Amino acid sequence: MAGEGTITRAADLWSDRQRRRLVRLCTALTRDPDAADDLAQETLLEAWRNAHKLRDPSGADRWLNAIARNVCLRWARNAGRDAERVGAAAAAAAVQQHAADIDATRDEAQVGGLLDRALGLLPPDTRAVLVERYVHERSQAAIADELGVSEDAVSMRVSRGKQALRGVLGTQLRDDALAHGLRVASADWRETRIWCSDCGRRRLLVRAEPPPGALSFRCPGCEPDARRPGSEFALGNPVFADLLGGLVRPTAIHARTHVWSRAYFAPGAGGTGVACTRCGKSVRLSRDSREDRRHRHGLVATCGACGEQVSSSVGGLAVAQPGVEAFRREHPRTRALPARGVEHGGVATLVLRYESILGSAAVDVLFARATLRVLDVRAA
Repeated sequence: MAGEGTITRAADLWSDRQRRRLVRLCTALTRDPDAADDLAQETLLEAWRNAHKLRDPSGADRWLNAIARNVCLRWARNAGRDAERVGAAAAAAAVQQHAADIDATRDEAQVGGLLDRALGLLPPDTRAVLVERYVHERSQAAIADELGVSEDAVSMRVSRGKQALRGVLGTQLRDDALAHGLRVASADWRETRIWCSDCGRRRLLVRAEPPPGALSFRCPGCEPDARRPGSEFALGNPVFADLLGGLVRPTAIHARTHVWSRAYFAPGAGGTGVACTRCGKSVRLSRDSREDRRHRHGLVATCGACGEQVSSSVGGLAVAQPGVEAFRREHPRTRALPARGVEHGGVATLVLRYESILGSAAVDVLFARATLRVLDVRAA
């Protein structure tokens, strides 16, 4: 019988303990905990495809370390990170031997069959790009050349394909995936590194449901009820699916939604029409004064053709402004003061102030009271 720390089958690569070890390793290599989970998943996908190359099961950890090192280096280059630092850390980590769980009852053919079934449930275009990348081991440049698209487009398709694969394993094939020890997509709330802009005392939680679910954020202090997210983006909506598909890091999701939000809601209530995010028909923004939100004021777009509705509170509109983003990079922990009405340049104005809870710095966002169109962002 094999002793602890030895991997006897390709299926053993997918043990939960092995996955956790790779997440820790990728975190150490990249110093990016948000990216580490995806990098560990990519390491296991490459290991699964190349399991036949593992000649000595006792060296499986070193072999996986080498794959993880290459995956992290590739990520660092693509993300413009310090690849030299990642490479040095990887070289040091690769020589270390870690214990791994053994589950001799797992059958390699069954795991491979499960992944084949999962791939078979994906759209043909999505399945094809994953097969070309991971089964035929073709470079993104070669795939891009064949498809007549850019490498960035291929990278996005691969990222979305992996997300879709996780979604299938987390829904249609969830029971089988769990039975074989594969990690599946989770709909649980997890803590991010982003401080709540309203209270500054708790970090935001994120919940990423498998498509066509939703990406949701909430502050556990401001909203203890897990059923009521502070912000939510339905991945069944084509605009949000395109906007957020493939993104994993909460900071990247926040940045992308901020860019979209400040452009989409810029006209304010009664201004020029915006396109419905589902059917594309022109919709006018209107005031949204629901009392069930922390910030009472907001904007909403309701499509009369398809019924789709998207909205943003005045707080969401404020934190999406570049001036507030810059302020919060310097002062991550802020709290929002109650909006107050003032006169500004002869216009009835609503002012929302964010102040640092660790100092005296503050920033004001000025809205036209009638339309909630942003007028100015300035240091208080």
